[in-house]
Amino acid sequence: MRLHSLALVVVLTSSMACCDLATEEQVKVLLPAPPVLWQIAFPRLGFRVVTRDAGNGVQETDVGDWRAPVTVTCARNVNSPILAYPLENGITGCAVPAPGHLRPAGGFYPHSIRTFKSGEVLELTWEDGAAAFVMSRVAGLDRDLSLFNVPRLSRFLLAQGDPWGLDLDAVAQKISRGELTAWDIDRLPCRDAKVAPGPGTWFLESPFSLSFEAEDGRIRMTGVSLGGHRLYSLAGTSWQLEVGQVETVMIRCP
Repeated sequence: MRLHSLALVVVLTSSMACCDLATEEQVKVLLPAPPVLWQIAFPRLGFRVVTRDAGNGVQETDVGDWRAPVTVTCARNVNSPILAYPLENGITGCAVPAPGHLRPAGGFYPHSIRTFKSGEVLELTWEDGAAAFVMSRVAGLDRDLSLFNVPRLSRFLLAQGDPWGLDLDAVAQKISRGELTAWDIDRLPCRDAKVAPGPGTWFLESPFSLSFEAEDGRIRMTGVSLGGHRLYSLAGTSWQLEVGQVETVMIRCP
């Protein structure tokens, strides 16, 4: 996609100190319904909601039930990113699990705030997940996010298909330098991959992944980006995939 640079970005300052980050906001966050495939494969699915406070520090809140809003603290700053990382095994037990391979949902304060009869909530979506991920990376470099057009960025990422197949690291680096144009939004190198995970219905880690029905225990996936992936089945089993230029290596996950 090729568009003039001013469609996406203005110059980002080099420090968060110049922004209005003196205050924080307690906001109710509404999580999106997980994809149907995820609800079947992960009946204990939880989320880790990640925000940034007034000092640009990372705050984490674990949520066991995505159906009810959760109150979190975030910086009262335009375009403050909020991410919700899926926890495949839930949040109960002695050790709190870290976010796995499933891609996060996302949103922004205050852009994602919606008003309902019950009051205001900040609504996260799968569609904004990649954009929030990118802007969180930029925030981690102490850049001012307030003047960036994040709704347009999100639309551009979605226009390319599954946004998790894009080179999001390159996008974040360009934004941090104030250089991003739509010419810089590129897909990662990819190829078709044939694997034999066994019988059943399978899907990749993106919430936009199609399902694959294994015929004789084999599936063919088109346009898979090179690098690491997780292949899941509805039965709860999974494989780690390393998609290379020529072959795909499969490692059975415990």
